[in-house]
Amino acid sequence: MSGIKDNMNGIKDNVSGTTDNMNGIKDHVFIHIPFNSFSEYRSRIAGYRINPEILVTAEDLDGAPNEDIEKIGRFLEEHKLSCTIHGPFLDLNPGSSDSKIRRISQDRYRQLLSLVAPLAPKVVVFHAAFDHLFYEERTGAWLYRSIETWLSVAEAAENARTSIALENVLERTPQIIQELLLKINSPSIGMCFDIGHAHIFSQVPSSDWITVLGPRIFELHLHDNHGQKDEHLALGEGTIGVEGLLKMVQEKELSPALTIEALNEEHALLSVQRLCTFLSKKERE
Repeated sequence: MSGIKDNMNGIKDNVSGTTDNMNGIKDHVFIHIPFNSFSEYRSRIAGYRINPEILVTAEDLDGAPNEDIEKIGRFLEEHKLSCTIHGPFLDLNPGSSDSKIRRISQDRYRQLLSLVAPLAPKVVVFHAAFDHLFYEERTGAWLYRSIETWLSVAEAAENARTSIALENVLERTPQIIQELLLKINSPSIGMCFDIGHAHIFSQVPSSDWITVLGPRIFELHLHDNHGQKDEHLALGEGTIGVEGLLKMVQEKELSPALTIEALNEEHALLSVQRLCTFLSKKERE
């Protein structure tokens, strides 16, 4: 146990030292933290001076946590931090053929946006939720229904002073999200490109997603895996060419939010350390 603790302390020291010297990059870096764990991590967030991406589930919404949101808002203001939000996704379907499911999904999205408005999040992430197993032969109908859903919540995003980013999960190519965004045609709705999901489910290289969607990418979800399952490993611990993808993002002069999605604190801190190293290397070139 002492070896693990020593390793953690070393990572923490490196992260603090790295972020002290990387203020421009740090402003774009976020760490994924569940809403119901936020109070547990408050002191560490403050100590690391890293912005949180807060996952708010449907269960959290049902708890009516307005007071907790106010506390988080005061905490962020006190420590001069910003946030992004990951909205609920389980069992929601913005392009469902069932109008009642679509209506419930829209209600949840608007409920979330209203709740987090006091935090003025930079980005709010929802899942695009296209599944080729169900919708490949009915893509046009799925697009029509999804467009209707997202246009119905765009005003709520504007009222919350934020943007919506639609995340890829099972999507096999970038074209379905590209077409969705083109038809929505709203400056407040873009994409969250999850490099881990693309490494598992995409039929084209991750670089194609960056090329096709470019400035419509409002956020990157960063984690690693070996291409078989969604392991959420620290950056560099799997087979994703993370450094090359980040270099491509910089060369295209994109500035998405960079969110670390890790399974534990050690992997999160190691990922932040490596992320800052990757980005600073390119800046020195």
